[in-house]
Amino acid sequence: MAQITSLAAVCALLLSHSFISGVQGTSFTIVNKCNYVVWPGVLSNAGVSTISTTGFTLRRGESKSISAPASWGGRFWGRTHCSQDSAGKFSCLTGDCGSGKLECSGNGAAPPATLAEFTLDGAGGLDFFDVSLVDGYNVPMLVVPHGGTGQNCTYTGCVVDLNDSCPSELKVMKREGRDGVACKSACEAFRQPQYCCSGAYGTPDTCKASSYSEVFKRACPRAYSYAYDDKSSTFTCAKADYTITFCPSPNTSQKSSSEGQNTETPSTTTLINGTMVYEGALDDSAASPSIFTHVFGSHAIAMDILFFSIYLLSLISFLHGTSGITFTLVNKCDYTVWPGVLGNTQLDSTGFELPSGGSRSLQAPSSWSGRFWGRTGCASDQTTGQLICQTGDCGSTQIECNGRGATPPATLAEFTTGSGTQDFYDVSLVDGYNLPMIVEPSGGLGMCFATGCINDLNRQCPTELRVDSGEACKSACEAFGTPAYCCSGPYATPDTCKPSVYSEMFKAACPKAYSYAYDDATSTFTCTGADYTITFCPSSTSQKSESNTIPTTATTYGSITGSGQVSSEEKGSWLPYLLTGDSSKSLSDAVFHTTLLAIFLVFLS
Repeated sequence: MAQITSLAAVCALLLSHSFISGVQGTSFTIVNKCNYVVWPGVLSNAGVSTISTTGFTLRRGESKSISAPASWGGRFWGRTHCSQDSAGKFSCLTGDCGSGKLECSGNGAAPPATLAEFTLDGAGGLDFFDVSLVDGYNVPMLVVPHGGTGQNCTYTGCVVDLNDSCPSELKVMKREGRDGVACKSACEAFRQPQYCCSGAYGTPDTCKASSYSEVFKRACPRAYSYAYDDKSSTFTCAKADYTITFCPSPNTSQKSSSEGQNTETPSTTTLINGTMVYEGALDDSAASPSIFTHVFGSHAIAMDILFFSIYLLSLISFLHGTSGITFTLVNKCDYTVWPGVLGNTQLDSTGFELPSGGSRSLQAPSSWSGRFWGRTGCASDQTTGQLICQTGDCGSTQIECNGRGATPPATLAEFTTGSGTQDFYDVSLVDGYNLPMIVEPSGGLGMCFATGCINDLNRQCPTELRVDSGEACKSACEAFGTPAYCCSGPYATPDTCKPSVYSEMFKAACPKAYSYAYDDATSTFTCTGADYTITFCPSSTSQKSESNTIPTTATTYGSITGSGQVSSEEKGSWLPYLLTGDSSKSLSDAVFHTTLLAIFLVFLS
């Protein structure tokens, strides 16, 4: 009965929140952290109300807030290198809107330009937003939601300066011809259907990522890199405000993505080898299956549905507990990897050889805590027969690690399974980095995102952290041993131990991985009843799998329409959080009703 009361209270709060938000509209705050002036441009979609300005000046360090009406749609971008000629005509070297004035007055950006695109109050009452490089790139940009709810209500953007690394055939130079000021899309540069997703290439099945769009995607995994890059690049929120920052700082801006997000902490906080604390940050869930549009007016059946849902979840947990968890380790590196395993309960193996292209599955009990890592450059001493590895060595001198952990630096995949009904997992660079790794859940309920670090950090490792000729990259703690870097002594709390310039480098390259000991909010992930695949040296396409539960929008060239399609996996993710009483998650009224209807239909059938 207490759960029903809680649900009713949540609904009442959300009704009042919806009313207030509907009156106030959505606030966009545009911030300029570049060391130069930016002239933001604004374009509203056809058929929607316009907002108060279509273009303005934003000097270094300045910000401006703009209110948008309900159901607004449009885009923001930054114009750079702007000036006014003797006749009073205003023009910009990048992002120019062709109006000849400071205000764009209904004109869009001339490519190349980094775009922040929004459709407010779309399908299921959700805002759909993205940062797009489909029209090319001219300035770093980050979009951060505030005060909203949703499973996919998180930051997106491109914080890397692509102008420096832009291929010469795409680069736009200053008038003097010395420095790159923008980077064209392949479509703009070559005007070929396969790059523009037009003609015979006008569908997702025929238009694929190109070598040029992959340059963008590797640098900015969350941004749109080509027209059909929907799954990993569209984000949703309910009733949020947004901050759009030009030239954001790589790490602190990402951290702010967790503002306004409700979090939960598991009943037990787990320490693994003293290096990783699981805080269990959980994003709110507010995606609404678009197939259910009828508003269910009565909660009379809520109690039956509640007990049915609890029963169903208990059954899933029981069956999963009986069969245990399967970890499948896959080696996509072009060299042999020797995985190591350390846990509170020993698995079938604690270390083995995995040749290039090989895979091996290990069975773990339903409640298990431990870690996996990859050893590299291993060889047996011809005299003693002892196995020694260049990176990740566990010191056992054998192929089996026998209860020993990895010698830093090593990329770690860490798990605490069966904590209540949820598994907690992460990929950690707290002990440094030695090879790319991704963790992908399968068959589970919940948010169940992939996480990892797919970039080769050994190539960009600072000299002071580099191991020998670049086989691995140390953490700052290992390299310097000071409390500030190790989060020890007077720096042993989240309030006193902050990111360093070195952890920020890790975070910028691998936003989902732990970069330092208290990097919990953006780096711990959860799933219920899943098995896991751990891949060494994943291909770039592995990033796509992280979008299993992300709503997909029907996206046209350079814009989003917000169709709000939701996968079947996502619909299943509602049971653990909506009706079991395990969560204090805020749900929109429409989401609450449609979800009850969905479960009710299943229950009746």
